[in-house]
Amino acid sequence: MERLQQVDQQLQELMQNAIAVSPIDFGIPEFGGLRTEKEQQQLYEKGLSKCDGYKRKSLHQTGNAIDIYAYVNGKASWDKIHLAIIAGVILSEARRMKLKVRWGGTFGSKTFTGWDMPHFEFIKS
Repeated sequence: MERLQQVDQQLQELMQNAIAVSPIDFGIPEFGGLRTEKEQQQLYEKGLSKCDGYKRKSLHQTGNAIDIYAYVNGKASWDKIHLAIIAGVILSEARRMKLKVRWGGTFGSKTFTGWDMPHFEFIKS
């Protein structure tokens, strides 16, 4: 919950509503919420992000993105099926709340899709 408190208020509400109805529990990993430039740079250097935190900023740096993990049998899980089920709940709840949210599971090209399944971005209009 502490990591959730640092992101946009509407994104917080979305995640709280989604976790209340999700059949699979989920949480936010370290660096899954608001990130500093240095934290973003560290993820970039490890090849875990396309944004370097300085020249190319991440929506995590503005509190408009969040990463999740499934919590199954007392352990963190990044299993694609678990994440897809949770994504369905989050996207459904976003629609109910009339929020524009993009899921990282839809990112990619014809040959490399779903490359960021734990990621959700809040799109302000």
